[in-house]
Amino acid sequence: MKTILVSVSGISPAILTETVWALARESRPVVPDEVVVITTSRGAADIESLLLAPREDWGGRTVWSALRESILEGKSRDALQLSLRVVELPDPVSGVRKKAGDLRTRSDHDAAADFIVQTLAPFADAEDCRVIASIAGGRKTMGALLYAAMSLLGREEDRVTHVLVNEPFETCRDFFYPDQPVLELEARRFGRDPLTIRATDARIELADIPFVPLRNKFAELNEPRRSFAGLVERYSRSEVGNPFRPPRVSLDAERCLLSVNGRDVSLSGRDFLVAAFLHQRAVSGDPHFETRREAEGPFDRFYQSFREDAPFHPAIQRLGGHVTEDDLTKGLAGIRSRLRKAGLGGVTPHLAPERARIGFEMESSSGPPD
Repeated sequence: MKTILVSVSGISPAILTETVWALARESRPVVPDEVVVITTSRGAADIESLLLAPREDWGGRTVWSALRESILEGKSRDALQLSLRVVELPDPVSGVRKKAGDLRTRSDHDAAADFIVQTLAPFADAEDCRVIASIAGGRKTMGALLYAAMSLLGREEDRVTHVLVNEPFETCRDFFYPDQPVLELEARRFGRDPLTIRATDARIELADIPFVPLRNKFAELNEPRRSFAGLVERYSRSEVGNPFRPPRVSLDAERCLLSVNGRDVSLSGRDFLVAAFLHQRAVSGDPHFETRREAEGPFDRFYQSFREDAPFHPAIQRLGGHVTEDDLTKGLAGIRSRLRKAGLGGVTPHLAPERARIGFEMESSSGPPD
């Protein structure tokens, strides 16, 4: 399985070499096959001048080539392939996208968010790839966007990391990793005399940032890739949407379907009858019940009426002459289970809470069952 390191980078490209060095020295060393850097044109220029230009004091080698020699000793030279991806912004005047020199406006960051998703998605979707996302570099917004994109697209085996280095190395432009060829360095500290330091004294720590791989709960992410905003919008209508907004609900009694935020949930037997009962009350504007015992009588009367109107409906075939508080409890549990399996667990507090009131809180509906 390939390992892809995806990183955001600004004017401190040493973040890349520090992260690669730290990964290679974990208890179970990791050497990325490819290092994909999302940056601006200014960030790309810094990478070119600091990491990819030959340095006389490094024996004519570039920082990147020296790092590869150190890490890939005895390993495949096909690993650690660096790829720069410069964010592109639309230009309303020329109609030709241009490489972003910086990200300053909201529209710039919206475009960067889409660019990050489009860059990350092919690696996150590939079955033979594991992604490590480094959010340490670039503007804080870019790191936040990459983290959010990993939550939308990442999987359990992927990682989000941040790299930390002790002072004064974090402010030394000539420090890239501890065993670099040039060890004697000079740290220039603002308002203080220069300080001579040794690269080998640097302490680099790689911190793993926990994230929730939301894609595992949503089958719709198997459809063609959306924009960053499109992914967020789809989630907002699913399990992790606005927890304060009641869902849109309708009921198809003939097909035993409960439609929640446009997604059909198939119900059967007791589960369907409980949903139909609570849906009808919500449509009629009836108040919620405080307890299941309070709801038992009205539920049984609804059941008798439904049974009389539709004696051959599949939902009543296995039930007896009456329904009880126990049927209501089991039906609510069944509705919660079906909602969660459909990726709609976030709406259970509105429709089938485990405690508190009994009743549907919903935005709208198509009317009571026939």
